[in-house]
Amino acid sequence: MKILGKILKNILALALLAGVIFYFREDLNLARENLYREVSPCERPIVYSIGDFDERFGLSRDELLQAVNQAAQIWRQPVAKELFSSAAGGGLKINLLYDARQDSTLKLKNLGLTITKDKTTFETLKNKYDAFDKIYQRQKAELDNMVNYYEEQKANYEDEVKAANRRGGATPDEFAILEQERKQLNNLAEKIKSKQAEINKTADDLNALANVINRLIYELNLNVKNYNNVGAASAGEFQEGEYRSDAAGERINIYQFDDRAALVRVLAHELGHALGLEHVDNPQAIMYRLNEGGNDQLAADDLAELKRVCRIE
Repeated sequence: MKILGKILKNILALALLAGVIFYFREDLNLARENLYREVSPCERPIVYSIGDFDERFGLSRDELLQAVNQAAQIWRQPVAKELFSSAAGGGLKINLLYDARQDSTLKLKNLGLTITKDKTTFETLKNKYDAFDKIYQRQKAELDNMVNYYEEQKANYEDEVKAANRRGGATPDEFAILEQERKQLNNLAEKIKSKQAEINKTADDLNALANVINRLIYELNLNVKNYNNVGAASAGEFQEGEYRSDAAGERINIYQFDDRAALVRVLAHELGHALGLEHVDNPQAIMYRLNEGGNDQLAADDLAELKRVCRIE
């Protein structure tokens, strides 16, 4: 009986251990992968796949995958080493996450504005912002006047209705006048709604300009105060993308890009972080802290950092 009890305890302990391993399997797999990379960096490719995907970026999944493959090729070519590979269910997830950053970029493109990371673009957008701000202030003043007039007429109408009720009701002539005033109030209310929609559209364009201008201020390191948003939250962080590795797994989140070349470049930058590379000081390098260069090849600083991490002579 004692032997049977010990056997049962051992079975329960093994079952509990198996349950713990199963529950924490993703954490354990990630820890094992990170340990392997520490011991034998760059010895086997990091396998990636498409994760969260927002169609508002205007890309297909295949187009995104092609961009990731091109970014991975940037790292492979100089060292003739397969550092990345693509496979369904790959552990490194590539996510397209749409927020105010990309929304602002697309809105400016719809306005016919081309965004490049230079002071000329900054000045162009600043002038455009000032022009839109004047339009917004004029529209807002017009709306305020319309609302004030509406409230005044509405108060008069309500006073006339109360006076008629105190007399026991409106005469037919009075009723006809009141009905006409009521219709005029309704028409004015519709005009106010239309004007508000017009202002909202201008505010959206103004905010899009402010978000991109603020991003350029950050990226160009300009000594200029940030531009305010109108009636909405700002785009917040200016990161175009980020690499993260934690209990939720490994992932690259892409938030914003101006065109395909910029997408490939920010993907290459974040893939570099996935390899373990740090930022370098060369503005033309892939691993510079800002995605501002125009090249699609590794700079000498990138290659030196890659060789350091991968222990390549």
